[in-house]
Amino acid sequence: MRGDAMKDVLFESQIDLEKCRKNFSICSQTEDKTNKTKVQKSFTYVVDRVQGPAPVAKAPIVFIRKSFDAKTRIEEFGFHVRGYFVVNHEDILMKVLFHHTLDIQIKWKAKDFSPKKSASLT
Repeated sequence: MRGDAMKDVLFESQIDLEKCRKNFSICSQTEDKTNKTKVQKSFTYVVDRVQGPAPVAKAPIVFIRKSFDAKTRIEEFGFHVRGYFVVNHEDILMKVLFHHTLDIQIKWKAKDFSPKKSASLT
């Protein structure tokens, strides 16, 4: 564990019973000598009653994004998953739509932040 790192964590929960929606978010921010990191995680669920036969299960859709800006020394990574699953609740089929996200932003402080060469490469 880094002894001089500072970390802030925020947890937020939103529930909307009228729209049958739940959202949970966790945001954290860490700062140490080399970088400043922001991590945002969110989990959203929307429940809807299934009319007719159960829908055919499909694989979730996955979005991955990574970028790096050499001028601002900001590295970003995004991972998003969307999909649904069906549950049986008191003999009623319910379709649960979900959207999970993980977004990471790293702001490097040093101007020379490239990793050192591995000993096996030299």
